[in-house]
Amino acid sequence: MSARAMSASFQRLPKMACVIKGLIRRPLTQTATYNVSIFEPIPREELVTKFKSRLRDRPLTPGSSNGGFPEFLAEPRESFPLGVRVRNSNQFSLAELTAKCMEFVEENLSHNPAILFRGLPARSAEDFSIIAQGIPWKGLSYEGGVGGNRRQVDKVIGTYTASDEPPEFTIEPHNEMAYNAVYPAKSPMMAVVGKRRWLRTASCLSKLDPDVVRKFEEKQVRYVRYLPDKSRGEYQNWQHVFATTNKKDIEPIAKEQGYNITWDPTGDLYLWQNGPVSIQHPLTGEKVWFNQAHQHNATYYKTLPAFAGANIPDEKLPCHTYYGDGSVISPEAMQHLRATSWSCAVGFQWRSSDLLVVDNLAAQHARMSFTGDRINLVYLTE
Repeated sequence: MSARAMSASFQRLPKMACVIKGLIRRPLTQTATYNVSIFEPIPREELVTKFKSRLRDRPLTPGSSNGGFPEFLAEPRESFPLGVRVRNSNQFSLAELTAKCMEFVEENLSHNPAILFRGLPARSAEDFSIIAQGIPWKGLSYEGGVGGNRRQVDKVIGTYTASDEPPEFTIEPHNEMAYNAVYPAKSPMMAVVGKRRWLRTASCLSKLDPDVVRKFEEKQVRYVRYLPDKSRGEYQNWQHVFATTNKKDIEPIAKEQGYNITWDPTGDLYLWQNGPVSIQHPLTGEKVWFNQAHQHNATYYKTLPAFAGANIPDEKLPCHTYYGDGSVISPEAMQHLRATSWSCAVGFQWRSSDLLVVDNLAAQHARMSFTGDRINLVYLTE
């Protein structure tokens, strides 16, 4: 869809639901610093969805029919996400309001890892480009990222669609690009058309089985990616993922992201690297669970409509994960990660033109299945 078409569709956008998951162990009731002439808090009741979203036995949701899965998605907690209403009585421009919103983020994001701004005069993909231009943090490219079904909307500014995966599929909780050595620290996102859901875990690490955590920390996690040549017309070919048809262009990008690379005789590409499952947050010093061990496992892709029922070996699916020594992660450990992740999640009501800024190290996000139109835009930053 073109930016112009996005703008037209945006005008008829209904309300939407969103889900967020946070990882840092801290109280959820942090005091925010408000500029009273511009911002005011949004009451929690305004963010609560009208209907509960069922998780257990949800179609096309990995692990939902197995043990430990919560029955419903939880409601937003106090100050998570932190809802901020923008009052523009002085008729500031969108660029001026963006600057003020980013000042608010700088003051409050370390204690509130998901901040939702409501009331900005943003109505289109072009408006989101204006917002992205006003964000003070350096932007990051999604070049080489795993989410092959997303499009770059503004190639100059660097905005993308959040995800173009089939609407009937639920995307699991994850930190954006946690499988890479280079990943975004913050992810501003704006709702343009339709439904999107995110999630948060207030204390995910503390809820995980210590034995499961210990084994992962000792062995790390190995991410393996399979990117076929586009001549076979398969999902996520390397030409699309790296935006090039020249193999020589790929090696420096892959190495910068920490990958080892192997080309097979048919022209297919394999990437792999080991990574930690937890890191220390650079601002708070707290230990956070930061990886994509379950969301990049082959069991995730086997639930996708494109692969369901197909007899494809794990190593020929777009991604697969192992322990760092190459041994198999048990189904029980994988299910535990999934169930715990969703049990920490909250969902909230998201409206058109809402701007959500997420600390990608302290909070995870996901997408529930949906019906109707949906376009959400994202700008990745350091």
